[in-house]
Amino acid sequence: MSKLQANCLLLLAAAFWGFGNVAQKTVLDHLDPLSAVGMRCLIAGLMAVPLTMLEWGGKFGPGYWMSLIKVSILFSISIIIQQVSYLDTSVTNASFLVSTATVMTPLAAWFLVGERPTAIGGLAAAMTLAGVLLLSGGLTASFSQGDLAAILSAACCALWMVELGRHMQTHGAPVATAAAQFLGAAVITLPLGFLQGNLSLAAISDAGPELAVLGIFST
Repeated sequence: MSKLQANCLLLLAAAFWGFGNVAQKTVLDHLDPLSAVGMRCLIAGLMAVPLTMLEWGGKFGPGYWMSLIKVSILFSISIIIQQVSYLDTSVTNASFLVSTATVMTPLAAWFLVGERPTAIGGLAAAMTLAGVLLLSGGLTASFSQGDLAAILSAACCALWMVELGRHMQTHGAPVATAAAQFLGAAVITLPLGFLQGNLSLAAISDAGPELAVLGIFST
């Protein structure tokens, strides 16, 4: 895959991720955050599992399972905190503040794996940060707990992307990795949603349209 193809795929993934921002807010009218995360990830995982047959026969090197667990845990933490942030902030603020991961990821890659950002990448990150601050109200705006949660989610997302990149370069198998992330998050959140949230067949039915958008496209 060429660098151009990889960049275009990342833009497409970002577009699909962004399409779910409104649904992430409205799904909370029917489900608590943990149940919403669990259901969207369950749907996404069940869609990804059949595609793992494309990667059957591959051999995984040493450290594969530990690396996969680390990536899956970081993914779960990031998406849970992001969903919780929508309880106390607007769709606009949450979507833009989570986008600060764009700035944090090059810094995380620099500190964790020694991947120095290029001058163009640094300029793009700085412009992104300026745009995010302006669109979310600027430095003078008061940040709610939801806004702070969105920023924390962005930090976790940055760590996740660095670990995901390292995992993929070492082990490959992108579909199996995606399926493991989704199903892992579902396993973590659905029992908690059942015990402490409002997870029920009626609530899932009411949230059906949002879960379809989140599970099939965004997640």
